[in-house]
Amino acid sequence: MKHRPSSPVIVALAAGLALVALAALTGCTSASGDDATRTLNVGQLGATKIEEALLEASGEADDLPYEIEWSLYPAGGPAFLEAVPSGSVDVASMADTPPIFGQVAGIGTKIVAVEESTAPDTSTVEILAAPGSGIDSVADLKGKKVATTEATILQYTLVRALEEAGLSYDDIEPVPLAPPDAAAAFASGDVDAVTALDPQRAQMVAEGAQVIGDGVGTTSGYSVVVATDAALADEQRAADVEDFVQRLARAQAWAVENPDAWLPVYTEVSGLPADIAEAVLEREGSRYVPIDDTVIAQQQEQADAYHRLGLIEEKLDVSAQFDDRFNDVLTGAGS
Repeated sequence: MKHRPSSPVIVALAAGLALVALAALTGCTSASGDDATRTLNVGQLGATKIEEALLEASGEADDLPYEIEWSLYPAGGPAFLEAVPSGSVDVASMADTPPIFGQVAGIGTKIVAVEESTAPDTSTVEILAAPGSGIDSVADLKGKKVATTEATILQYTLVRALEEAGLSYDDIEPVPLAPPDAAAAFASGDVDAVTALDPQRAQMVAEGAQVIGDGVGTTSGYSVVVATDAALADEQRAADVEDFVQRLARAQAWAVENPDAWLPVYTEVSGLPADIAEAVLEREGSRYVPIDDTVIAQQQEQADAYHRLGLIEEKLDVSAQFDDRFNDVLTGAGS
């Protein structure tokens, strides 16, 4: 049986385009630059308001020339992209995989900023198995149930690790789940292995999960900031997106430079035990790099891999995913 994990996600994204007409009828769009009080609609991926807390703790939420309306997307980047056609979102940070599926589905977004990790030989995603399960390597996943989140860096890390081990996606039984649900399924023994990001990754490793694979050498290590075409087409909202991303970059740099101030805030907001929270933050650190041929080539490699492995049907030109207008103000920001 062929596993086509991208199909349900792409269908859901494409179905969201029907909301455009409804948004036009109901006026469900972001505030324009002519409004007395402007609103920037910011998506936070995950189940906790980490970015909101970071801006406040660092002082970057002070003196905002607009209001921020925060929305949580526990299911990750694909859920944010599904919301784009309604006009209820303007910008969000995510890994670099969801924009590929957004392009396939015709969702109007652009990558406007790119961060690379400054943590050496560290993968954002790890593939975990239970201790004593007999699963000691990715090759041992053949025929096993593996929880992952479709159309995300979690899935891409998995498919590339399988490829490196001489397996295909069809050699496993993928179980598509949002990250919190995947962690719960792993803890209950409903799946044999899981792909995990922090904070779930750190929690599971602390509880004894065995790391059997990661994305070092096969994934870009990039995170991206995605803005909607509608926001970028509006001069005032585009300026607000630029301002927000600069504030976010400064806040991220502040967090790395002031761990004693940020750790207690992060611990409280994340709900993690202090030792787990500290372990997560030790893996943090990034800097903004220009959107250039190197970045685009990395994204093209990822899209081509999905196509080669039969997980998306069309071959993409990923250069259409990028807008480099903020390169000059963001390059080198971070720490």
